[in-house]
Amino acid sequence: MIADAETVLFLPGLGAGTDTWDLQLRALPAGFTGLATEISGLDQAATPGAFTFAAATLALRDLLDERGVERAHVCGLSLGGMTATHFALDFPERVASLVLSGSQVRPHPALTASVRTGVRMLPESIAESRGLTKAMWLGALGVIADVNFRGRLTSIQAPTLVLCGSRDVINIPAARELAATIPNAELRIIPRAGHPWNQQHPELFSRTIAEFYARLARGG
Repeated sequence: MIADAETVLFLPGLGAGTDTWDLQLRALPAGFTGLATEISGLDQAATPGAFTFAAATLALRDLLDERGVERAHVCGLSLGGMTATHFALDFPERVASLVLSGSQVRPHPALTASVRTGVRMLPESIAESRGLTKAMWLGALGVIADVNFRGRLTSIQAPTLVLCGSRDVINIPAARELAATIPNAELRIIPRAGHPWNQQHPELFSRTIAEFYARLARGG
């Protein structure tokens, strides 16, 4: 870590690695340093059923303690965004700001059921090519299906940037709800971008969050 730099903690989506944040780590504005981490319970050493949001946020708190970071800017995509939201609810004193991209509030039951059915039909080799066994995928999707942040989002006080690609139509309603419900939040719908747009348009994603962090540094 760079002395006196503010830390941005990057959280990946389900089945994505920390390397998906490589360009964003290199493109942070002056005064900021980045840390990309796996989500606890979904790493290579985890066992099926190990993932819960409560355990994942505890692990993030412990990671910040180990690094001597009192408060971090937390940026997450998809499952990473949901984990970031949970972290801000569980440990608000540890969160300087949030960036939530392609995240959810209360996943639609029919959608989560459809995704789980699709995963069950996958050959194990294909599931494992994304770094997780089928059992781990299904366990995580079961946890995601039970999420309901409604009624709690108004307690988040950290400055929040809510992002969603215009082609990520499934998650646009949730993005609008997040931005409308979190008190100090703004919404950006990104034209022609899909769900993992940090990888599809990495320069644009990097520039978007860098502008947000630079504005926070100026007190704006």
